[in-house]
Amino acid sequence: MKDNLRPSEPFKAHTFASELTSKQRAALKARAHHLKPLVQVGQNGLTEGIFKELLNALETHELIKLQLQGDTDAGEKKDALEEIAGQLPKNTFVVGRIGRTVILYLEKHPKEAKIPLKTLL
Repeated sequence: MKDNLRPSEPFKAHTFASELTSKQRAALKARAHHLKPLVQVGQNGLTEGIFKELLNALETHELIKLQLQGDTDAGEKKDALEEIAGQLPKNTFVVGRIGRTVILYLEKHPKEAKIPLKTLL
């Protein structure tokens, strides 16, 4: 008896966005509005453990909030954002920052994505 199962089709090559458009950024901010921060930076700052948690949360949820330490001043926030952007994969975007809260988005292949960028246009 023949199996009617089709072999799994490999993903077509996908080009990840180099940056978000203003419409995509606004749509992601709107989706993130109701979210609670999943990762909080403690007094030890941005440690290796924090980055592992960030990657895990991004892989699972795609769109997350990160809360920086309570006594972080404006210069430290900017430095933290640069460090975060440098440590995470290239298909991860800092969508925005409001006070100590940072919104992060991980772009995945459209077939795997919960929030594909094409739908945010």
